[in-house]
Amino acid sequence: MISLKNFFFGGGMLSSLASMALLSDEKKAERDIAFGFAKVSVMLSDAMHRIIALDTAKKGRVVWSMNLHPEASWHKIVRGGQFMSLSDPHGNGGVHDHEMMTLSYLPFSSGVAGKSLESTAAMQWKCFDGTSGRVFSEKIVPMPSEVTQIVPLRSSIHHSHDANECRQVVVLVHADNSVSVVPDTARSHSVVDEAISATGRNGLFVHTLNRQSGEFRALRVARTTAIDGSHPFELVTVGTTIFDPNQESIIDVSYPQRGEVIQSPSTVLGDDALLLKYLNPHLVAIVTEATASFLSSVATISDENDQSSDGFYNALAGSDGTGGQKRKPLGVSKPGSDAPPATLTANVAPPSLFVTLIDSVSGQILHRVSHSHANESDIAAGASTTVPMVISENWIVYAYFNHRTRRTDVGVLSLHEGMIDKNGLTAFNSPEQELTFSSLEAAKPIVLSKTYGLGKVVTALGVTTTKAGISSKQFLFATGNDQVISIDRRLLDPRRPKGEVKESEKSEGLMSYSPLLPITPLRTPSHVYEVSSVKSITSTSANVESQSLVLSFGGPDVFFTRLAPSKGFDLLPDDFNRGLLTIVLVALIVLLNIIQRLNGRKIVVTAWA
Repeated sequence: MISLKNFFFGGGMLSSLASMALLSDEKKAERDIAFGFAKVSVMLSDAMHRIIALDTAKKGRVVWSMNLHPEASWHKIVRGGQFMSLSDPHGNGGVHDHEMMTLSYLPFSSGVAGKSLESTAAMQWKCFDGTSGRVFSEKIVPMPSEVTQIVPLRSSIHHSHDANECRQVVVLVHADNSVSVVPDTARSHSVVDEAISATGRNGLFVHTLNRQSGEFRALRVARTTAIDGSHPFELVTVGTTIFDPNQESIIDVSYPQRGEVIQSPSTVLGDDALLLKYLNPHLVAIVTEATASFLSSVATISDENDQSSDGFYNALAGSDGTGGQKRKPLGVSKPGSDAPPATLTANVAPPSLFVTLIDSVSGQILHRVSHSHANESDIAAGASTTVPMVISENWIVYAYFNHRTRRTDVGVLSLHEGMIDKNGLTAFNSPEQELTFSSLEAAKPIVLSKTYGLGKVVTALGVTTTKAGISSKQFLFATGNDQVISIDRRLLDPRRPKGEVKESEKSEGLMSYSPLLPITPLRTPSHVYEVSSVKSITSTSANVESQSLVLSFGGPDVFFTRLAPSKGFDLLPDDFNRGLLTIVLVALIVLLNIIQRLNGRKIVVTAWA
């Protein structure tokens, strides 16, 4: 009785309720592990020749580190397969798989694998556990020539760790069109054979891109018939695309995100029609910039063939350029009619920036878009052009600095296969659709595009990722003033109408087009912190759908945060009053017991009356 009295009136009850209302550090750590918020970020530093693992749940505490070969010209971390899955019961190359491999290329190495030549290039590989840093196996092997492409592979069958064995397999494509496998073991060759003869696929396809010659080659890996077995695999050319280095130079290359979960293959429109997404896992986006000599030659041709500086471009637009017909001043049109197209106006600048979409299996160009972002003098002056880009589902978002307008332009492309009318899919009518996608037979996509303006310089782009892809997506921008901002995908939708929004468009969440993207302080994940020189933004999913884990890095700062693109609809906030909820539940239980006793007493009195 005394202990119960002290509990109620001596402060014990209040301290217990306070501990319930506020989560302790131990409880938060348990919650972070259970909900998948605690991650180990494995980061590679080429300058330091070192791998460092950081604990995101403990403010970036170093978990482990590993030194790499100090004489290597480059290092790469490889994990998973060509197509990673979000959830893998065996951990064979899934998004959260912890087994990795690091590659260190040695341009000149002596005494490699018994070789006595001092000019033999070599590759050092290490297979390790990303959570603990434990090295399973490592070796230095000779290389026939420079590496032009790295293709990760994982077996669909679970294999246990054996002595000097690694579950991660890498196919290396060399400059002399040869192929090597790391590790060079019988099991690794069987994994490559499995990828070549996989059911539902036409084989194992790779590609190479030579930035100097501008040649993009789509290749197929095949088994050779060599008797000695020294080169068991060979490359067969499927398609080739050439970017003339005299006209344009390659700036950047982007690929779709591996392991991204796509919640729906179509978009429901306001009139109940279906807009089908073009989902091609072999998509490659190549950004090129026109050379100063090419822009100079275009300007010279324009001046020689036309009396005015804009005659060449007016001729392309369909104007005769003679001046015999009177033209209205720029921007003048009839009341209620649209403004004249920009292509018919004077002083149209030649395109100087190009985004080309290529299928890496067939090698054909799917789409090409151009922008006039710089003059000949800007490119000749050596102004560095950086075009960060991210590919998410059927969306391609990229940003570039426009030297003409002195601001950042954000380009958005959305790829679609077509549309199904609202009456085209019923219980009695279904359109003919292919169940499998083939890059060799599929038609080119229908591309919708739009360009927006942003008042900040963009150094990196990213996008949020969730467990099932149900939450709305937010695109992340690293700005030149050392901030990380987020913009809702609805603001970047290329289908935003320029005129008045119709009711059907309102029902699907479309907003009227605005050329400038707003920067909202509430949509700034970095808040008051400065994240210096961000070069890359990556994200991964948690065990709950509402949360996305974002990591920004590239400079001296590393920034990690947790975002809720559609708010925390499946998670209680940290400041949730658990103590008040406990009091209410206890009061309800006591009240039910009292009512039950009073009801029983009433029944007894009524029975004796």
